[in-house]
Amino acid sequence: MSMPLQQQVTQFWTRQSRSQRATMIVLVAAAVLLIVFLVAWASTPSYSTVYSGLSETDAAQIVDKLNELNIPYKLKDSGTIQVPSDQVYETRLQMAKEGLPQDTSTGFEIFNGNTFGMTEFTQRVNYQRALEGELERTIGSLAAVEAVRVHVVTPEKTLLMEQQPPTTASVTIQIAPGKRLDQTQVQSITHLVASSVEGLDPNNVVIVDTAGNLLASGTGEAAETGITALSDSQRNIEMAAAQEIKNKTQGLLDAVLGPNSSVVQASVVMDWTQRETTSISYDPTPAAIRSSQTLNETYTTNGENLAGVPGAETNLPTPAPLEEGAEGGLIYQRNEETINYEITQVESHEIASPGQISRVSLSVLVDGVSDPQQLQVLRGAVAAAAGIDEARGDTLSVETLAFDRTYYETQTAELEQQSQMDLYIRIGTYAAAVLLLIALFWYISRLLRNLRMASAETWTAVMKPVSEASLNAPRPMALDNPQGDQSGSLAEAVLAQQPGIAAPTPAQVVQQAAYFAPPPPQPVMTAEDEQMHRALERLADENPASVAEIIQLWLTEEEKNG
Repeated sequence: MSMPLQQQVTQFWTRQSRSQRATMIVLVAAAVLLIVFLVAWASTPSYSTVYSGLSETDAAQIVDKLNELNIPYKLKDSGTIQVPSDQVYETRLQMAKEGLPQDTSTGFEIFNGNTFGMTEFTQRVNYQRALEGELERTIGSLAAVEAVRVHVVTPEKTLLMEQQPPTTASVTIQIAPGKRLDQTQVQSITHLVASSVEGLDPNNVVIVDTAGNLLASGTGEAAETGITALSDSQRNIEMAAAQEIKNKTQGLLDAVLGPNSSVVQASVVMDWTQRETTSISYDPTPAAIRSSQTLNETYTTNGENLAGVPGAETNLPTPAPLEEGAEGGLIYQRNEETINYEITQVESHEIASPGQISRVSLSVLVDGVSDPQQLQVLRGAVAAAAGIDEARGDTLSVETLAFDRTYYETQTAELEQQSQMDLYIRIGTYAAAVLLLIALFWYISRLLRNLRMASAETWTAVMKPVSEASLNAPRPMALDNPQGDQSGSLAEAVLAQQPGIAAPTPAQVVQQAAYFAPPPPQPVMTAEDEQMHRALERLADENPASVAEIIQLWLTEEEKNG
């Protein structure tokens, strides 16, 4: 007969020692806590941002409304609210139903309502509000912009175009933490606003940030934010060139001196002026005749005095000295030759592109080099690697200095210690989890094995019915019981069912049979005897195994005493 499960568990618990009980309690408690933690972790919803960049007033109103609607939420900061991911859109709809948040830009949805009876001035104002709101939404979509306000001023139309004031706009931008706006983005915002407003020129758009810095002055030129007017793109090119020189030099020094033995800093200045040059050169050496002219004049007189009206002839240059002729006359001769040569002409037209390097400054500090000759060798190698041109005005400094590595070593040791500690903690956590799972598995398997063994146990009856015991009892016992009492056969039958117990003697059988012999009839049973009898009957019906064990104990004690 198998025992009930509750009784089997009770007997298994009573057989354990105190330490085993404490161990099982701890393991069960740990298993329960682990299961509770895993269930809580698995059931925890993921949160997503439903609103960000809210004012404190709007955030407070939204939080109050979420509490009324019993919607769980988290406050990441004073202006960011997170709700469960599956309730983001529902929450936004609920808040929009309540008119929250109030501090938001109003776009063209302002005209979705009834505009009947609205005056022209009101419609014009609403259009300007809607236009400003749409611009705020568009500019606010930029990753570097956290908040933005746009104001557009549209003057009244005048009769004469010369008297028409221009349309102007101003933009105030709150830059997101860790972000920045370069001049290219500022110009993009300027042209975006100018293209969205009728009659607005980009030169009339002013952009400032919340720190009061002027990003666009409204004069068509980017505001100067540094000591030079170079744009961010030009600065980035200079920094990229300096970084390239630094990488080349650092790689050379690391290969020669080893890592962390040198420090290199480079600076590059570029000429961003665009030049256009036209030059003409002449080379008179080649003799190429283009044209030539020869003039010969001869004049002869007969010696008579010359006279006459002054004229061209008298104004001629002084003639050559007269030569005596055969008859005393004069002879005049004039020879003139003109030769034109072709002169070689070279004309060149050059355009110098901006971005040429005008000066390079390079500083190098090395550790552990004290030999001047070695420093000179390093200087020459660095100058060649960096492209230093002293004629251009480049500067190069190579010096030796003992590096202080105390902070570096301290930080390295702390990082290694922290990393090792994290590794130990992680290993310990994994080991504890594995051991806990193994212990839990062992405990559960042992408990199931014990329960299975307890369920498989069968109880052997120590007492059989009187009719069956009488039939199976040996007949020789009847010789020792001449009265034909069946109690001896019953006792023998009972003892025969218990292995390991010796067969009783005839005297013991007679003595033990007295226990099984029916009591003599009593004429009257008291209420107490009747109650006791009912209790014994109920106990025998509910738990016959216990009654059999008690009888077996009695028999054993009688055997020892006899």
